[in-house]
Amino acid sequence: MNTKKFKHTLSSILFASTSLLYFLLAYIGYGKQNLDLSEYSQYQNTIINKGIGIHYESKGRKSQVFYIALNNLDEKLGIYRMSKNYDDLLDKIKIGDSIKVYYRPNSNEKENINIDLVQVEKNGKILISKNEYENKESALIYIGLIAGIGTLFLAFRHYKYGYIF
Repeated sequence: MNTKKFKHTLSSILFASTSLLYFLLAYIGYGKQNLDLSEYSQYQNTIINKGIGIHYESKGRKSQVFYIALNNLDEKLGIYRMSKNYDDLLDKIKIGDSIKVYYRPNSNEKENINIDLVQVEKNGKILISKNEYENKESALIYIGLIAGIGTLFLAFRHYKYGYIF
């Protein structure tokens, strides 16, 4: 096998292997479907603050989120929506309300708001459903599957024809 053919084959294999990352995203998204609330931390207390805030991620990105702060809970809990529309949450959730939240604790101290708030209940009524959290995570499935299949296709074209487009 000559060097040029070897490099071409190796680059095709490496290109195809990147699709594994995309399929891993799909798998992670699938794992976050049909959540069992008993597996999440629960906390019930009074809302002492709420609003729209900036969530700073560990990678330096920031995004606008709705957050609540509960009495005697050390972290702010929040929800991220791509639409940035939080008007319904601002109307439904009031300071002084006693609520029950289900969330995944966040140990990353670089993030100022924990956006792994799964569900919020007030007097047995669901204000924020776990379905919203599940649907947000389902985007990982679609992105992973489409990108994974597309990358495999492009890797095949590169291997067979020597070019992608």
